[in-house]
Amino acid sequence: MDDEASEPQPLAGVSELPLFPLEQVLFPHMLMPLHIFEERYKELVTRCVRESIPFGVVLISRGTSTTPRAETFRVGCTARIRRVERLPDGCMNIEVVGEQRFRILETHEVRPYRTGITEPLQDVPGAEEAVLPLSEDVQRLLKEFLTRQLALLGQRDVEIELPDKPELLSFTAACVLPLENDEKQAFLEETDTAARLYAERAVLKREVTRLRRAAESVETVTFQPVKASLFQSYLCEN
Repeated sequence: MDDEASEPQPLAGVSELPLFPLEQVLFPHMLMPLHIFEERYKELVTRCVRESIPFGVVLISRGTSTTPRAETFRVGCTARIRRVERLPDGCMNIEVVGEQRFRILETHEVRPYRTGITEPLQDVPGAEEAVLPLSEDVQRLLKEFLTRQLALLGQRDVEIELPDKPELLSFTAACVLPLENDEKQAFLEETDTAARLYAERAVLKREVTRLRRAAESVETVTFQPVKASLFQSYLCEN
């Protein structure tokens, strides 16, 4: 049975959030599927659906997702549950969408799962003349990166649509680029859109160059086809 969650609501001011430490980074507007099997997180999901509240995804800095008190970074992203699939064994498959970044001020261990007192984290407004050229470069390079990745996987002539808004584009790039979690976390914590785009442009130039060389060195190779939505599935349509 699938349960549909309520419409997303923005996080406002200092608030207490249920926290879900994970070994991956969630970005605003990006989608993430999760398999819920621990009792403490079943309780967390049940509460969030019942009360129509988000929970906070935070990257683990020491320990694992099953460690009782794993250490985490202080900056995370709120996750709104979009869909819940309840399985016969009592586990759940859920789909969440990232909404807003937050900084943890303090944590509590009173419930079976951790909670945190948090405050919103937002980008500082920057000069448009500095952001727009970077945004155009990143959009162009990211489109080439995704197009070449898909071509290597046997998918050609695929139309890829990317966000025009610089901040959203920067989160999209941070989500899909092949980076280590600590590098993705640094992009999540960055509060300067231009700085995030500048760093992503450097990564994209490197990755696009690598893919161009790979394409030149491959003559006839048979690849396993994949769906064109492989990379586009990260982005929430709403």
